[in-house]
Amino acid sequence: MGRDLDKYLERPCADHPSAGTGDCCRSAVTRAYREMQSRGIPEPHCLEAALAVYQWHHPETGTPSAADIVGSWVSTALRH
Repeated sequence: MGRDLDKYLERPCADHPSAGTGDCCRSAVTRAYREMQSRGIPEPHCLEAALAVYQWHHPETGTPSAADIVGSWVSTALRH
């Protein structure tokens, strides 16, 4: 698959003008989480998918930092 995911995930943040803000992928990350959750997928798998989307956009970010970012985005999205 590789970069063929572009058509599903849009372009990676590194190729996006707002790459430094994280805004270029936040909607894709939270959408992946919400859609899986709405289908009854267990929470850990929803988080794994959201983390995979984030890491696709930001391969330079280490897993612990990425997990913290995704966790905060997902928890914020759930409150709204």
